[in-house]
Amino acid sequence: MTTPFPTLRYHGIVLDFAGLRYRPVPDIIHPSVVRVGGRYFMYYAPHDAPGGICLAVADAPAGPWAEYADNPLIACDWPPHYAVSHVSSPHALWIAGRLYLYFHGENDTTRYAVSDDGVHFAYGGVAVTTADFGDDVTEASYARVFPHAGGYVMLIMGNQAGTRKVFLATSPDGATWTARRDALLTPPPGSDQMGPGWLFTWQEQHYILAFANPADSPDLYDPYSDLHLYAIDPALTAPEHLGQFLDHTAAGEDNYRINDPCLLIENGRWYLFVNVGRRRNQRIGLFV
Repeated sequence: MTTPFPTLRYHGIVLDFAGLRYRPVPDIIHPSVVRVGGRYFMYYAPHDAPGGICLAVADAPAGPWAEYADNPLIACDWPPHYAVSHVSSPHALWIAGRLYLYFHGENDTTRYAVSDDGVHFAYGGVAVTTADFGDDVTEASYARVFPHAGGYVMLIMGNQAGTRKVFLATSPDGATWTARRDALLTPPPGSDQMGPGWLFTWQEQHYILAFANPADSPDLYDPYSDLHLYAIDPALTAPEHLGQFLDHTAAGEDNYRINDPCLLIENGRWYLFVNVGRRRNQRIGLFV
């Protein structure tokens, strides 16, 4: 597709579950990269139980990335706040001088924690649950949060009557959220499920990058995933599907998935972190 964006090329895997000290399952997903001081922190997690919110650190976005010694930072049991089967899908954002970290566990609840240093977290509370989005929504997970229009917006995956869509919630402070009950994005043509998006602004236009699973994937539980691009108005009410942004084979001819995008833009240069591999056996890859 023709876009005003830089040409992205696959740099390779920047964080592999192989060799990690904390590796309850052979899978890591949902990268979230932020600056903390003069370094880069990447939060990530396994998909399956027990999950665990983990940290890797680097001096540059392309790495090398080093696993933090005391992962997980946040576990599936945090007395007295909760005890769940797993926690996953971290997303970190600086808000009013503190690092807010959003994560799900169980799949019907997205929570948040706060930190001054990006390592030691205090429990914040529940951000949203499925009840906020409607009686027929059974998942509210994989949240991404962004500053927008003087407040904050959350893009989150909701499973509505068996179809995963992208929903939106707004907040004045990152802690108290108001959900929109109508889905913002539904699976694009040729797709049957989709996941949360990344909101960004480029040349004064708002866009969302989101992944979707082609309906003709060979296995419902081991699908392909591609990235799709949307233009959207400042009120975040009228998305326009611009087409496929990256095919899953952009990370290799045999690659199954490119999903969970995390876009870092520094001095006009793009660093697009994604999951690559096969479902429940993924690694963190990078396009630059």
